[in-house]
Amino acid sequence: MLGGMVIRRLDVLLAGVFAAAVVAGTFVVDAGQTDRARPLDVLGVLLLVAAALVTVGGRRTPLAAMTGAVLLVNAYLLAGYPYGPVLLCLVIAVFEVARQRPLPASALACGLAAAVSSACILLRLLGDQHVSGLLALAWTGWIVLPWSLGALIHVMATSRRHLVARTALEERARLAGEVHDIAGHAFALIAMQAGVAQLVFDEQPEQARRSLEAIGETSAAALADLRRMLDTFHHGPNRLADLIDQVRAGGLPVTVDGLDTLPAPLDATVYRVVQEALTNVLRHAGPTSARVSVDRSGRQVQVRITDRGNGNPATVGPPGRGLAGMRRRVEDLDGRLEAGPRAGGGFQVVAWLPEPVR
Repeated sequence: MLGGMVIRRLDVLLAGVFAAAVVAGTFVVDAGQTDRARPLDVLGVLLLVAAALVTVGGRRTPLAAMTGAVLLVNAYLLAGYPYGPVLLCLVIAVFEVARQRPLPASALACGLAAAVSSACILLRLLGDQHVSGLLALAWTGWIVLPWSLGALIHVMATSRRHLVARTALEERARLAGEVHDIAGHAFALIAMQAGVAQLVFDEQPEQARRSLEAIGETSAAALADLRRMLDTFHHGPNRLADLIDQVRAGGLPVTVDGLDTLPAPLDATVYRVVQEALTNVLRHAGPTSARVSVDRSGRQVQVRITDRGNGNPATVGPPGRGLAGMRRRVEDLDGRLEAGPRAGGGFQVVAWLPEPVR
């Protein structure tokens, strides 16, 4: 409430200063006028003050302020008072409408203001043989120019808001994908290890103990990944090796070729592609083994994950977001991803990623 009072007082102060400046400036202009203009009197001063107060004091309601400014300024001009700073009222009012209101609404309002102002100035010029009637057409410039500037600012501000909203939406989608990758992979391993522990709990307590330990390690790693996700997505070869070890502990034999150090952000994308592909193998392929190959040739990195299982991640169970998430990550880096059944059985995921230019 206090902030609102301060703002209102500031509006009043600005309106008062502007009104005083308009009146003073008009007196200066009036002193240099010929006898063609009506001398500034009390009525003229009241019209000037009212126009200035409405224009600046009412800028938080721009359409109403512009309506009042157009009526008061044109009444002032039709009365024959001298031209001068009063025209700034039109400029400011039109600019605020264009800046604050949507383009269709501001264009219509300012078009009407231009028509009214041109008609009024034409009526004034009919009795003035010293001024060309073409001035009535040029008079629209007092409306068109400030409207154009205000509309440009409005469009820029709107585009900026849309960009911020779109960026926020993309960030939420990206974070949702990250959570899916981390939690989905961890839950798949936990579910498998829990099933093993439940199956051998009585006959093989040592194996059950190892499965429970793997569940604890996987849960801790997933929690750490979720915490790091908000700060960094850099994983590197050591993290990829840790991922392979976790999958092997979950019961899936994995053969690895070529875990080199990769430049950021390729390492994060390769990590997520391998993670999602191996998670799909755990979920859908049945008893099998997998192979992970990372090959760098020229300016391109090829990541290949294959298995010999009997499942298809694209068709087994409800449609998920794993493959779509992988493809999005790869395409974000101008890469390409292919996923599908292999000749002779099994499934493969292949991603081609261009190395960043240094």
